[in-house]
Amino acid sequence: MIQTVVKEFFNLLVRIVKSGLNQRNLATLPLNFMRNFLPVFTWLFIFHHASMIPLDIRPTIHSKIAFISDAFMFGDWFGELQTQYQDDGKLSQVSYITAFAFCVVVLLLVPLSIWYYVYHIKKVNYNVAEWYDHIFHFENRKNTRRLRLLALPFLAPFFAFVFLNLDHIFSSQDPENFTKTKDLIAWFSYVILHVTVPILTAVYLYVFHPAGTLMCFSFALGLQNICGVFTHLLFPTASPWFTHMYGIDDTEHVNYTQDGYAAGLVRVDAHLGTHLNTNGFHMSPIVFGAVPSLHSATAFLCFLFIATRATSLKHRFSSSIPTESDGPLTEFVDSDSDEVNSKVSNASHSNSSSVSDLNASSNSYDSDYSDLDIEAGDKEVVQFKKLYTDDADFSNKWYFRVFNTGLFPKFLISSFIILQWWATMYLDHHYRFDLFIGLLYSLVSFFVINNLILQPRVLKRFIDLRLGRIPDDDNEARTMGMRVFKGTKIEWFFDPLA
Repeated sequence: MIQTVVKEFFNLLVRIVKSGLNQRNLATLPLNFMRNFLPVFTWLFIFHHASMIPLDIRPTIHSKIAFISDAFMFGDWFGELQTQYQDDGKLSQVSYITAFAFCVVVLLLVPLSIWYYVYHIKKVNYNVAEWYDHIFHFENRKNTRRLRLLALPFLAPFFAFVFLNLDHIFSSQDPENFTKTKDLIAWFSYVILHVTVPILTAVYLYVFHPAGTLMCFSFALGLQNICGVFTHLLFPTASPWFTHMYGIDDTEHVNYTQDGYAAGLVRVDAHLGTHLNTNGFHMSPIVFGAVPSLHSATAFLCFLFIATRATSLKHRFSSSIPTESDGPLTEFVDSDSDEVNSKVSNASHSNSSSVSDLNASSNSYDSDYSDLDIEAGDKEVVQFKKLYTDDADFSNKWYFRVFNTGLFPKFLISSFIILQWWATMYLDHHYRFDLFIGLLYSLVSFFVINNLILQPRVLKRFIDLRLGRIPDDDNEARTMGMRVFKGTKIEWFFDPLA
């Protein structure tokens, strides 16, 4: 028994290594890794060597901008304007009005106007953020009012405004709000999860999604962080701990010789009996680098990649219809109807002509994949190259259904970003304004890489491979997870088209 378990475990390791290499060798693998993560390494290099920049050429430090922007864009819920400026509370009242105007006009009316112009005036008939959502997410492409079209990118800043304010309620710097449990939870999110979640996101994208998706994630992460660190260097701003420690009118400590401060993490050091956080932030090469928050940008970028890539519905290939092992797979929306059954009998005769028609189409998005639409109630045929047989009795078990809608990874990453925003404010490291600007950096970076590489090159190529339009010379019609579990009952689980 033990020998069998050891043998199977060893075989699994061999499959994982071979699938990871995927026709590459150990000599070229590091080069490939360096190429994919070069933007991230570039950002780390710039950050760690920022202290070498001569002080006499550095720009003026803006110690008030983040504080004032936070109060008037999001509302001064804790009366900090009154505390810092010693007024009678009128500034706080004004902040409620300006925050409401910012929310309604900038975050709702303007984005909804752009959405209406794109989908109703210009009559764009596909998701501009997710070109193939009708393939990967089983959406009706002609339904321009569906939530997916509104959420990204149009309403994402509005939702962020709401959740940032909700988190802010629980992040008061009143000493009575601090507890050991909260301190440790905040430390775990701000320090540990900040490092591990991007790594777990990268693993998820590599195992479950087409080749090249991980590279896009790395490029987007590097792009946003490089832009972020240059912003820190060219437009330095103060964190909330600085204002709370020295006051809004302080000038003595607004200089580049100011030491960093761990803020709320000092309490964690006291709980754990260490000085790791205190020493680490004390030696920070960029003390005045509050805007944008790269903690927020990194967390939200992970959210964007998981929310857009997590398949919304699996089992399009679940069928008892016999097909050739490596021939095209015909999938129907309603597999029980008489019309579908009649199509099945003719599927093998129509497959070759369908692929020929696809090859004859132009390179534009609409003509390339318009005949792959899956609309509610329709019985249209979608033909992909069959790579495996889905055992419906096995894959329909209840513990698989939990994952089939893609809600599980979306729930986890949504919970993380809400926790991360709270932890960052609770530890007094960033304002809501900093976190919001970080979100905008990640949105811009995501859509640049999404529109230049992910959609037109990675996803389009993967669909072409699965349609049999181009040869699979590099064994990339399968994800890594599919390669590891090739020929088993759970191969379907790692297929983003399943």
